[in-house]
Amino acid sequence: MIRFLVALFFLFLLSFSAVASDACDREVPDDLYELKENHIPVEYPPDPFALEVTDLAVLILLMGLAAGFSLKHKRIAWLTLLMVVGLSYFGFFRGGCICPVGATTNFFIGLAAPELIGKVVAVLFLLPLIFAFFFGRVFCSSACPLGAVQHLLARKKGIRLPARLNAVVRLLPVGMLLATIWGALRGGYFLACKLDVYKLLFFTGYAWIDQILLWIKGALVETQILWVGDVMAWFTLLAVLVVGFFVSRPFCRFVCPYSVLLGLASVLGLRRRRIDVEACVNCRLCEKHCPVQAIDGTRISDFHCIQCGRCDDSCRKDALSR
Repeated sequence: MIRFLVALFFLFLLSFSAVASDACDREVPDDLYELKENHIPVEYPPDPFALEVTDLAVLILLMGLAAGFSLKHKRIAWLTLLMVVGLSYFGFFRGGCICPVGATTNFFIGLAAPELIGKVVAVLFLLPLIFAFFFGRVFCSSACPLGAVQHLLARKKGIRLPARLNAVVRLLPVGMLLATIWGALRGGYFLACKLDVYKLLFFTGYAWIDQILLWIKGALVETQILWVGDVMAWFTLLAVLVVGFFVSRPFCRFVCPYSVLLGLASVLGLRRRRIDVEACVNCRLCEKHCPVQAIDGTRISDFHCIQCGRCDDSCRKDALSR
């Protein structure tokens, strides 16, 4: 039911976006020089400190609950609920913040020029890594808006890639991380963000929520349908969503640079998700249902496991342990 409602919402945005392509065309003034002289730049003040504290509180709450659900082997429905909350808050209300790919660039820009990045940004970057060290990659299964979109719009049992192909594409995020670090240190270039097609959903949702809040306050609102990006960008997003329906979490597995850091923190961490070989009957249901192909027989890759709970749901012998 949740997947159906989310899919309807996204289809609603896509349909109105196509209609809005004509409505958003505006007449260009005759005297561009006069327009340039009279133009007053819009100032965008930084977020208030209370909102940044709220970001931290919501992030800690979602990851804390996800860690508890993972330790208690709760059903995936509870984690799905956390993803819906994380998508609603960080994805639409905050316009894509916290963005794992953006956080990676921001952090390394801060290493080169600390005055450009605030302490809150550094904390937001480090918190998921700290949780990964103690509980595994719970950020991916709770607070990450990118992961939530892919989770909610994917089949329960996606197509498994051949072992050799999967081993090759798993190297792509490593290259993306190195390229992201290089771009951040050389010129503050948000390389990975350019490949984030889901930001169209977040920016559009953020714009709609902002207009709704202005309307409630009685302020002026846009009279046109709001959307972000052009038609080609939305068709690209639609294509990626279709791929993500059949192949689980393509962005997380093949692009996201932050996933590499989370994986390293998990490997070096204190807890492990394991399969009890004595209780296991080798039915391989957990392996078939794992969205990131982190399970091979009775072995679980701590680097790739996102603590989504699907193995717990599929195991009939309660063979999963931590």
